Amino acid sequence: MKKLTLKERFTQLLSLYSQDTELVSTLWNEIETHYTEKHRTYHNLKHLDEIFSYFDTYENELENSNLISFSIFYHDVIYNIWKKDNEEKSADFAMQELQELLSKNDLSTIFNQILATKTHEGSDNDTRFLIDFDLAILGQSSEVYQQYAKLIRKEYKLIPEIVYKKGRKKVLQHFINKPFIYKTDTFINLYEKQAKLNLKTELNKL
Repeated sequence: MKKLTLKERFTQLLSLYSQDTELVSTLWNEIETHYTEKHRTYHNLKHLDEIFSYFDTYENELENSNLISFSIFYHDVIYNIWKKDNEEKSADFAMQELQELLSKNDLSTIFNQILATKTHEGSDNDTRFLIDFDLAILGQSSEVYQQYAKLIRKEYKLIPEIVYKKGRKKVLQHFINKPFIYKTDTFINLYEKQAKLNLKTELNKL
């Protein structure tokens, strides 16, 4: 089966809610414009593609895969390295873009799912999977993880080294101190051990 491009995936998803092709095209262009901003070396369209590869693998485990799809598309749509409210801004952006298409309940679910990618805490099955899809990179091979760490540093290249290291150490230690990084048994079994090893290795190098 041919892998869908992000645009095809988005268009198929939106076709369930609207037949207005111009609207669908406009919404996609907004997403593409944001995720292709020059400063993004990690939180870009490739990141979305990777998340959807996990989504495709575990879609049958999800209760409402359509809403998770929306949350994936919008979860990093706003990404400013100087701000600490990117997830809130992304959630607000999604509400604004989708308000004509979805019910209040669905919008509320998406809003909360996007915010959960900041706190990394989820109270329901779908949100826990979304968090794990987003953090799956942490538990990949050491080579893949090192490349990810380089891309994150590049994304924050305007931040002075001493400031970056201090902030990065704090983030790494936060994850290391958690009893579990991942929220689903599936991802704990697959990636938890490697993720902790990767984080500790990076921390020791800083």
